[in-house]
Order: sequence, then structure tokens, then C-alpha cells
Amino acid sequence: MVNYFIMKRNITLLLLCIILCVGAATAQKSGRVLWGAKVNANIELPGKWRFDNGGSAKMYKPGFGVDLGAVCNIYLGAGFYFEPGIDLFYEGYRYDDIYINQGQKTNPKVTKFGMRLPLVAGYTFNLSDRMGLSIFTGPQLSYAFAGKVSVEGNLDLGEDFPNVDLFGRAGQNRFDCAWKVGVGFPVDSYMLSLEADFGLTDLQKGPIKFRENRVGLAFTYYF
Repeated sequence: MVNYFIMKRNITLLLLCIILCVGAATAQKSGRVLWGAKVNANIELPGKWRFDNGGSAKMYKPGFGVDLGAVCNIYLGAGFYFEPGIDLFYEGYRYDDIYINQGQKTNPKVTKFGMRLPLVAGYTFNLSDRMGLSIFTGPQLSYAFAGKVSVEGNLDLGEDFPNVDLFGRAGQNRFDCAWKVGVGFPVDSYMLSLEADFGLTDLQKGPIKFRENRVGLAFTYYF
């Protein structure tokens, strides 16, 4: 079982590297290429658990996360661009007042660390010689290297994946795909952007369906 998950992780990392290399090779052939460093501060908005019978339950409270990474902005002409990137992320959110340990109410925390690969395309309107308005959208792939559920008192309830969750069901999937939309304001070599990720992948193993969403503020510096 352990070897199976290690193999899945290695294959995912290989695919991420291939996509990034293809983007870099394409960039070298374009008329204008900008490399940049990017940081995101996010509000994590985990969705409800949804059941096969059509019902749903609010299981989590919002949380916070941060992404640190690099981007490659490839100008396509006529104001359009393609911007692949690669980020390392850390995020956390809590269960919403559940009862464990013989009826004790608590808020166990879910934390994750991993890698994201946003692949967005956008268009920039020139507002002045120095400032613009950029709108962008595209898919974002994620892979969690590690994750766990823990409560106060350093009680570790085990990894949220690939083992089980608090209720004995299979935990969350490591791989996620979201759709990113955003609007940014490029000024000289900088851009400040407001971004939102809408989860497309069912992250909860078993009969329950669950997706993660987030909104964030990002700062990019282009070299």
C-alpha cells in the first residue's frame, strides 16, 4: 500500500515537471517572456460534505493558507498572455464543532502541505503607460505531499490521507484540480491580484463528496 502511494506521488511530480518544462520551452520561442516570484495569502473555504441521498452537512470552518512560487509570463500578442506557474502551499482549516472522545466538543484542525501548478491565460487592458487591468482564468493542479488531522493537546488523529478520517471513512485524496479566475493590476514590474479557486475534484474518498475552494490576494514581482 505504501509503495502504491509513493508511485502515485512520483508519477504526479513527473507530470508536473513535464508540463513546466513544456511551458518554459514555449516561452523561449515567444516575443516577450517575463519570469516572476509570487506569493498568495488565501482564505480557505472548504465546501459542505454532500451525500448520495442529496443531503449535505457543513463540516468545516474557513481557514488560512499561503502559496510561494514562481511564474513564467508568456506574451501571445494583442494583449493576451499565458502564465504557467509552480507553487508550494501550506493551508489549514478546522472542523466545525464536532463531538469526539466520549461526547467532547472540539474543532480538529486539518493541515496540508504540497505543490500547485496554475496554468492560466489572460488579457491585459492598458489603463496608462505604467498601469493595466488584467483578467485571467485557467485550471490549477494540486498535489498534497502531507496532511493530518489534530486537536488541542497535541493529540494526533493520524494522516487525513491515505488513512481514515474522524468517522472511520477513507480520508482525502492527495490530487486536486480547481478552476482559477482572477483580476489583477499590473504596475511596472509588479502585479497585485485578487484570485479565486473553485474546486472541481471530489476530495473525499468513499460515498461522501467534498470540494475545496479559496479566495486570495496575490503579489507578483516580474524580473
